[in-house]
Formats: sequence, structure tokens, C-alpha cells
Amino acid sequence: MLKLIKIAVGSAAAIFLADLLGLRYSTSAGIITLLTIQNTSRETIIISAKRICAFLLATALAYGVFWLIGYSVFSYGIFLFLFIAGCGPLRLGTAVSTNAVLVTHYLLERNMGLACIGNEALLLLIGAGIGTLLNLYMPGKGREIRMMQYRLEEDLRAVLLRMSEYIGKEDRSDYTGSCFDKLQADIDAGKKQAYAYMNNTFFQESKYFIDYMNMREQQTVVLRDIYKKIKSMRTVLPQTGQVAGLLYETAVTFGESNNARDLLAKREETLMRMKDSELPATRQEFEDRAVLYGILTDLAYFLQLKKEFADSLTPEQISRYWRGA
Repeated sequence: MLKLIKIAVGSAAAIFLADLLGLRYSTSAGIITLLTIQNTSRETIIISAKRICAFLLATALAYGVFWLIGYSVFSYGIFLFLFIAGCGPLRLGTAVSTNAVLVTHYLLERNMGLACIGNEALLLLIGAGIGTLLNLYMPGKGREIRMMQYRLEEDLRAVLLRMSEYIGKEDRSDYTGSCFDKLQADIDAGKKQAYAYMNNTFFQESKYFIDYMNMREQQTVVLRDIYKKIKSMRTVLPQTGQVAGLLYETAVTFGESNNARDLLAKREETLMRMKDSELPATRQEFEDRAVLYGILTDLAYFLQLKKEFADSLTPEQISRYWRGA
């Protein structure tokens, strides 16, 4: 709806301004505004820049063709062939239609004097300029991403809490990986929002959200491995409670501004306590103890991903994004 409003208001404003300046073919400015407004601010700026570059090429080609052959439909066809062929290698294909229309004005006027070229240049600048200015305003996507971050953390917390519960159960027949479905769906949606936010802002810090989503996605891969290990266990060992406690503590202290250092230290403490335990008495105990060590290794990697993410942040990013940290 907002894009439609921008197109309607912007096109009308472009035509009004072109009329106010006494430009011929003023309605073309409105059409250019319509074609300029894209889904993101960055796309709009890029396409506007391409149209200006293509305008210079189109005017030079049109001048040469019309001067050599004259102003006719045949010469316009030759111009189009040369123009489209030239725009391809220069990656200006999205600017062809707009400039092709502007060149028809030269054909209709049968003139390519400075006044005529200036008229077309102003139509392009007004149309593209108003479209770009309007699309610089994009309602804050930051709040939506913040809400998605909160949902992701709740998803991850739920997965960790289930792990801390089911690792201590002998019967895990009802322990399925369904909890990962919502988590992955939210990660995919979060990444999409993060890229949209980056394309609508012009601050390097906007990359923070992309890095954050990628980090959570990597952590999810690790959690899937832990889930498989828990499902493979056949017994509940005395040491299982220690690992369950660590999983639970990770869940309840889980958050965007937790740099994971304390949890990594507690993981080392848990590992040392397990090493001091009595040796397994049976083969099954030995295998399940090995699985517990594997879970602790995976958990260390899970926490290390967060620590590395936290360590990569600048003080400005921490101040801006880790509110209350």
C-alpha cells in the first residue's frame, strides 16, 4: 500500500513540477517516477543511476544516427538496435525503456539542440529524483527484526529446554525434531527481513542483523546434532544430570547480549567433573558416556559461535543493538 501511495503522489508531483518549469512532454516525468520506485531504497538509487548513464549513451547515439540518417521511424529503429546492444554489456538493460521513450521526443521534435536535450534531461532528473527521494523513506524494519530476534531466541530456548528434559528420560519415543520446524522457518524469515533492512539503510551497522541471523542458523545446525545424540542414548547415567543442568542453564540465560563466556566456563567445569567420575561398568554405559562427551563438545561449539559473534562487534554496534547489555 505504501508503495502505491508513493507512486501516485510521486508521479503527480513530478508532472506538476515539470509543468511548473514549462517542460514539454511533462507526463513523461510522472512515468519515470513510477518506473523508478522499487521495493528497496538501494534498488531505487541503483536504477536511477543506471538511467542517467543510459541517458548519456542514448543521447549520443541518437544524435549520431539522426544527424547521419535523419529523423524517421527507420532511423529510430537503427538507434534502438544500437542502444539496446550497447546497454547489454554495460548492464543498463533496466534503463532501456525509459530512455527509449525520451528519444522519441527528439524524433517528434525533429531537433536535438541543447534546449531539447536539456528538456529531456530535466524530465529524467525530476522523475528519477522524486522517485528516489520518496523511496529513501522506508518505515522502520528495525522493530520487525527485533521481534523476529525475540521469536528466534524463544525458539532456541524451547529447543534447549526440551533437550534438558529428554536427556534425562529413558523413554524418548515422543521426542521428535518437530521443534526445529518453527525455528528454521523463523530463521528463514529473519534472514529475509535482515537483507531487506540492509537494502533500505545506508549504514554499515545494518549488516549486524545478517551476521546475527547467520550465527543463529549455524547454532541450529549444532542443536540438530545434539538432538540426534540424545535420541541415540539408551540409558540415563549419573553424569546425565550434569549435562542436563548445563543445557537448562544455557536455555534460561540465553539471549542476544549474552557473550557466552560464563557458559563456556561452566561447560569446562562440567567436563572436568565428568572426567573425575568413576569409569563406566558396562559397554552401554561406555557408549552413552561417549555420547555425553560428544554433546558437551557440540555445546562448546554452539557457545563458541556466539562468543565469536560477540567478539566481532564494535563498541558502537554493542551500544546500538545490545540495549541493556
